[in-house]
Amino acid sequence: MQMKQDRTFKDILLLALLRFKSFLLFILISKTKLLDIFPKYRNNVRKERISIKYNGVNFVALRYSRLPLKKRPAIILNIGISSYSENHVILYRLAKVIAFLGFHAFIPCFYELKYRWIRKESTKHIEHAIFAISNLHYVNSYQIGIIGVSFGGGLSLLAVKNPEVNKKIKFVLVIGTYSNLESSLRFSFTGKFKVKNKTKYIYPNPTGRIIFLHNFLEKIKLFKNEGKIRKILTNFLNGRTIWTFENIRNLEPADQKSILSLYRGCKNDDVFYKLLNSNIKELSDTLSPKHIKDDVKKPVFIIHGIYDDMIDYGQSVDLAESLSSSGGVYLHLSDILCNKKFSHFLSNPAMWINGGIKLSNVFYHALAVLHSDKNLRYNPENEPIRFKI
Repeated sequence: MQMKQDRTFKDILLLALLRFKSFLLFILISKTKLLDIFPKYRNNVRKERISIKYNGVNFVALRYSRLPLKKRPAIILNIGISSYSENHVILYRLAKVIAFLGFHAFIPCFYELKYRWIRKESTKHIEHAIFAISNLHYVNSYQIGIIGVSFGGGLSLLAVKNPEVNKKIKFVLVIGTYSNLESSLRFSFTGKFKVKNKTKYIYPNPTGRIIFLHNFLEKIKLFKNEGKIRKILTNFLNGRTIWTFENIRNLEPADQKSILSLYRGCKNDDVFYKLLNSNIKELSDTLSPKHIKDDVKKPVFIIHGIYDDMIDYGQSVDLAESLSSSGGVYLHLSDILCNKKFSHFLSNPAMWINGGIKLSNVFYHALAVLHSDKNLRYNPENEPIRFKI
């Protein structure tokens, strides 16, 4: 039986401050224009591209901080699809607001993995980034948290399997991530997924299909001119829509028909099955966090929007049920978060406020763990906890 922990007056004040910061974190990432209310602090948040060396290898990271060289807790944010932040709204906002609240925020930039993260060495890149950042003299090495967004969430969990990485961090928070690579691929083509043995449907975002094709283009041997197709996929993922369709017009009719079919979500069994028959199945065992059998040990917070059209929320439900962590696995399904944005406040104010309070509660628990495990309502080390926040 779990016992409620004794708290000092200092603990109560700290928790009250963290509760306020957590709600402020939600408000500011959903409406970043509100940062204009605090011009003095907003203007002090510095975004810098820094070079960090680890084991003789240099890699680049974006650092957001108000006081870059002052020793502070750090949060590392990972994005798996593009491997850099500029095109991901939620990630960029999180980094900016986390820095505004007094933490160091780092986004490792793995340019060699850009849009091509489905490979075995991807987790090694994240592991090296965690080691390198934890060794910086202005980072509190005992106060480091990991936030993984989209496919970066699954890769972050896989990196934490490494015992040495596990020692460096206090929590893992994943937003809209995947559980199984194969079922994520299936959803991107069919829009169908299962939650508690019930089949559900969401019209899938074409970006998911484009990303999988980008990763396995050489293996499926479907297109006559792979160079032009690669250029089209890259332009699409970079948000260059006009260039994308101009390039499609210049394709041969067969290639044009296939790529438009893929983009529109038409039934394209040829592409679908060739993707499945590539080495996706072999990589699925290696790159699917569902298959993590060891105790993750640290608290894992899972957030997923129920209207997410990139990765279905059934992935997070499956992940929460399959992960084992003595630090606890916490799941929150949000009705106001969708892929890279939040629903508009005026569309349903009551739902937005209620959803915001619940979401800020997840951030509160994560920040409490970052400062000390004893700041949690119950000590997660005593007994595994699994509940929906």
